[in-house]
Amino acid sequence: MLVIQPDAKGARLERALKDRIRGEVRFDAKSRLLYSTDASLYQILPVGVVIPRDAQDVAHATRLAAEHGVPVLPRGGGTGLAGQTVGPALVLDFGKYMNQVLSIDPDRRIAKVQPGLRLDRLNRAAGKHGLTFGPDPATIRQCCLGGMIGNNSCGARSLVYGKTGDHVHSLDCILGDGASAHFGAVDRNGIPTMAGVEGELARRVMALLEPERERIISRYPKVPRRVSGYNFDAMLEAPELNLAHLIVGSEGTLATVVEAQLNLVPVPAHRALVLLSFRERFTSMDATPFILPEPGLSALEIVDSRVMQGARELFDFRATAALVAADAMGVLFCEFSGQTADEVSERAHDFARRAPSLPGNPVAGVFVSATEQNAAWALRQAATGLLYRTTAHRDIKPQEFVEDTGIAPEKLGDYTRRFEEIVSRNGTSLGFFGHAGQGCLHIRVDLNLKRGEDVHRMQRIAGEVAELVVEFGGSLSGEHGDGLARSEFLPIMFGPEIMDLHRRVKHAFDPEDRMNPGKIVPPVQRMSENLRFGDDYRAHPPQTWFDYTEDGGDFAIAVEKCNGMGVCRKLDAGTMCPSFMVTLEEQHSTRGRANSLREAMKGNLPGMRSHEVLEALDLCLACKACKTECPVGVDMARYKAEFLAQHQREHGVDRKAQFFGRIHDVAKAASIAPGFANFGNRMLSGAIKAAGGIDPRREMPSFAPEPFRRWFRKRRVVPGYEKPTVILFDDTFNGFFGPGPLQAAVTVLERAGFTVKLPRKQVCCGRAAVSKGLLDHARDLQTTLLDTLAPEVEAGAWIVGIEPSCILTLRDELPDLVRDGRTKALAAASVTLEEFLASLPDYRPGRLERRAIVHGHCHQKALVGMEPTRQVLSKVEGLDFTILDSGCCGMAGSFGYEQGHYEVSQACGERVLVPAVRETKADDLVVAPGFSCRHQIADFCDNRHSLHTAELLAMAR
Repeated sequence: MLVIQPDAKGARLERALKDRIRGEVRFDAKSRLLYSTDASLYQILPVGVVIPRDAQDVAHATRLAAEHGVPVLPRGGGTGLAGQTVGPALVLDFGKYMNQVLSIDPDRRIAKVQPGLRLDRLNRAAGKHGLTFGPDPATIRQCCLGGMIGNNSCGARSLVYGKTGDHVHSLDCILGDGASAHFGAVDRNGIPTMAGVEGELARRVMALLEPERERIISRYPKVPRRVSGYNFDAMLEAPELNLAHLIVGSEGTLATVVEAQLNLVPVPAHRALVLLSFRERFTSMDATPFILPEPGLSALEIVDSRVMQGARELFDFRATAALVAADAMGVLFCEFSGQTADEVSERAHDFARRAPSLPGNPVAGVFVSATEQNAAWALRQAATGLLYRTTAHRDIKPQEFVEDTGIAPEKLGDYTRRFEEIVSRNGTSLGFFGHAGQGCLHIRVDLNLKRGEDVHRMQRIAGEVAELVVEFGGSLSGEHGDGLARSEFLPIMFGPEIMDLHRRVKHAFDPEDRMNPGKIVPPVQRMSENLRFGDDYRAHPPQTWFDYTEDGGDFAIAVEKCNGMGVCRKLDAGTMCPSFMVTLEEQHSTRGRANSLREAMKGNLPGMRSHEVLEALDLCLACKACKTECPVGVDMARYKAEFLAQHQREHGVDRKAQFFGRIHDVAKAASIAPGFANFGNRMLSGAIKAAGGIDPRREMPSFAPEPFRRWFRKRRVVPGYEKPTVILFDDTFNGFFGPGPLQAAVTVLERAGFTVKLPRKQVCCGRAAVSKGLLDHARDLQTTLLDTLAPEVEAGAWIVGIEPSCILTLRDELPDLVRDGRTKALAAASVTLEEFLASLPDYRPGRLERRAIVHGHCHQKALVGMEPTRQVLSKVEGLDFTILDSGCCGMAGSFGYEQGHYEVSQACGERVLVPAVRETKADDLVVAPGFSCRHQIADFCDNRHSLHTAELLAMAR
């Protein structure tokens, strides 16, 4: 447990910062806790956090911190794996404001960027000119350029593009005293007369390095991937001197980058991918040297069988995992690039034909479509999280303390066998993935760091691996940096003289040791100190409503699955995490919420009573995207429901939760006289909105004049031959408010050859109650539903639903909330309409000559995916449709209606969906299976009418 006490020095600094900083200054306990961890093993409470708006803010903050004796720690995405971005310092978070592409010069192929810019956004901007930034780490969507510069990051295609330092043109920096400096290439002959702080530093650095030239050249490893230590070799080898290349890889210990000019490269015109499946773990590494000379090879990556095992367990990657042999112990990703499709296809197929003669006799598969290649690379990028799914117990995690060594590729097979011997001798196991073509493997060792013996085992393994790395002439870090995990072992790699040189160069830049101290340059900690999960770690989870058997029956362990990789901080793809995408606030990311929950259960925040956690969860839209898009499967929607139930146990249930959580009861009562209910709603609209916590700018849906069940009983059924029966699940929202989609579903199912029946009585899935934390009420509703539908399931009926969140509740939350043996069969029989129709090989909906855009419901995308929808709509002759990558619409059930959510809800919709709808023509169709999605579209698109999939299918003839 961290001791979070007011700090007099910090309080004085906070006051001084608030007087000078245009950005945000945060010294509260919650903010400090949120920034006390990154993606590494470590946790250290910062003094405070500044979110600067510009370089002037950075200079002021750095100068004031120096005056108050507080170190400074620059931070981008917080995705560092070695602990570089945690420490007892003033954290500067560049991700919220200083995140822009300032300019792109396509002729010179140079981009000017701010440090908080995500690499993915730079590539999107550069891609308009046929350009890209060469290094492409697996965290491409969430990592920031400043962090890449600090680490000297690489990526899958470093065979061609090398490291970040190879693409840095110049850097604008703030030094430890707040002074500004510009570092770019200069003629070495001009160094003696260079003016300013840049000239002074150039002279001092070269005066230190030149006498040690031979020692530097002899001690620095001759391997493709060496990022450990400072880049002294780059200072000596290049024809010009560029101190920017010394800043690169220095992890913020020399200066803070506030602007960078980066070199761009042309995007390859065409690529093809060959996947090689090996039946033995290490022969894939033996094959690597034989593959490297292949013409056009642009990437040579590896994952082991455990990564593939994790992929098979996660919905998003199951189809991709099927691309490789089921018995593969190691898989090599061999990418070929070129100027024409025929060229790369020929190279790939020729290589695949010869591949079985490689060591290990691999099975080869060739993939030339962009869809298949993107899916394969997405799996590779998710490898870190996928490994987490494969340990014997959730407390045992594939730890990242020795996961970044760099070795000559021709030595990789022997090295990894020796590595495994060390791990086995210490009584544990490993999994791996990484950059085989560059000799840089990310080898994770399975340990439970909550046990003291495993902490000692980690320290012992780290020392033995450091000696092994030096024996093989390698580097302790190949791209992830030294940080807290490896700085302790740098003397083994470099020797005392080179380490002293590090100390003196840092002193030249930072004489007071204020820039991210404790990293690279002594004094440094032991790598087994300041652990997030150490032998003194204690959590106090509550008794839960949901069953967490998959997580050892422990709510704390479920929350602890979050490893800090920050995939939830991506901005432009998928659905996770909608509130972060529009706020850029750490607390409103899935990671931030998991950290808040963990700290509450540790006691650093006041447990399930915590208003700080409630605030962090308030903007969670419960979209469930994290359950699938997070590689370790964090299910924040469920954790939010659990927390709300626990919180309400302490504080009671507010009116908003009662109103929305019991919407089924409200709607059922109103259906007796819907006209009277609608009249009352209009007359008392303001009072009802105020009482229910509804934003006054929203209009609540009206009750249908004729509820669906009433229509269903009255409709005329044409007698005919006996047909198979399906149970159409008439959910609350479509049943009582807008029955058109249910009516269309009846038409579609009957045309498909089925007799449609309804559950024998009106039942509710409990979705709304779950979302509001009314879990006792939800369990009652779901138990009634189970009693009603179980006989139908036992008789062989399918339960078909049209509202994704409702029907999928029967598969997702219900089994873990009701805890009844019958729920397994119910879950297996419950399908969306799109899934059901896609499973019918002879289904032919007819013809519809229209154009359509399709927005999937969040729960649909997370738990089912959009492939069934694509398959069904593809059967509609003449239909030209596009499925949007539109994330969450922002309504999310009741979320968008509630006071305090309107702006976030609108921003979520405006990100992709609303502009896409506005761009459609008047006769184009807008398809949205979600009830709340259709209302969001109407609210922000001038009452534009949108359809359920069932309604579109019913239109076909």
